[in-house]
Amino acid sequence: MALLDMCIRALQDSRHVAREKALTVLAGALERELPPLDDLVTDTRCFSIFALCGICVKEGVCVTEGPPKEQRLAFRAVGLLALSLGGSSSEILAHTFQPLAKTISREQDDAAAVTVVAAAIDCLAAVTFAGARGRDEVERSLKVIWDLISAPAGIGGMDARKTSPQVLITAVSTWAFLLTTISETDGFCRKKPDNTFSNATVASLARLLDHDDRPVRMAAGEALAMCVELNLTQHATRKDMDALAAKVSELASELPSRGSNNTLLPEQRDLFGQIAAFLDHGERPEKLLPTSMEGCVALRVSSWAKLVQLNFLTRFLGNGFVKHVQCNELFKEAFSYGADEGKVLSISKKKQGKNTNTHAEKDSKVRRRRWDWTILCNTILSYTTRQRPEKLLQIGWQALH
Repeated sequence: MALLDMCIRALQDSRHVAREKALTVLAGALERELPPLDDLVTDTRCFSIFALCGICVKEGVCVTEGPPKEQRLAFRAVGLLALSLGGSSSEILAHTFQPLAKTISREQDDAAAVTVVAAAIDCLAAVTFAGARGRDEVERSLKVIWDLISAPAGIGGMDARKTSPQVLITAVSTWAFLLTTISETDGFCRKKPDNTFSNATVASLARLLDHDDRPVRMAAGEALAMCVELNLTQHATRKDMDALAAKVSELASELPSRGSNNTLLPEQRDLFGQIAAFLDHGERPEKLLPTSMEGCVALRVSSWAKLVQLNFLTRFLGNGFVKHVQCNELFKEAFSYGADEGKVLSISKKKQGKNTNTHAEKDSKVRRRRWDWTILCNTILSYTTRQRPEKLLQIGWQALH
């Protein structure tokens, strides 16, 4: 925990470069080390880290040079902190939702803004999965992300808005990830979808199959396959589904184009070939992820929903994915060795797992601990006197609402 203490002190440095370095080290620690839950919640480190990340985000808004990287790293650190705290991070979601939603809706007028918006989307997905107490909170985040996906096509009378390919890819992958987590039972795909899912939703994703950017097309294809698997397309017309199947077949057999970047063309063909096989005769995807976990040569994926989850988590957690699968209760059931190949992460299973956890008594203490902003302010002030108490939190998360 000495490393976390060092990061907390460095995050209070007045220099952006020092804070950026501290955030990089902090994110690396939360990726690979996964400090014991008790160590994070029984002292004030998690409060300090969270508030100081809010300060980094706010200071990044207030100046014009250098801060986008600081903001991006701060969002990543908060997402990793939420996943490390697991179901005890509901307060993180409560305090970050509005600031994250505001950041996600900002104009993407340059490369720096694009990276910040993409980082905010990933952070929202992580804190929502870790901290959401029910379907309503997940759907609230889904709507924020969906607005980015539907805007470029001018859906529902909205003016088309400039959305970068990087942001679109991130938005589609995180939207699909969060959608899979509100499956309440293994039979969810046989239930009638509610107003959260509509033909317009599927049509919007289908439009992205014509996007100029190949990775955008691939992200949309994976999300559409997941929607079909979860039976969210059951009210689509036969004409629309035939058109979707035709487009998928076209992308599965696309030829190299002169003047285009064809590096990812083989990967696109393979993905849409799998989607075509699924649409034609229900063949599920097969993917093996090599891992160094003891007793487990590889993780096997055999459903589109689980593939969506695996792709998001391996991208967000990076080299820390295996460590989180080994030690993080959020992921053990679905991804640890011996797990059902089709079992996916879900909000309801996460809550059920907490009820039967052998550490139920410790979890109860965590849930009873409330995030008192006065205590939080005093905690940070114990490390430094460079901010006045009445001003400290004003430049943190609360000021971003």
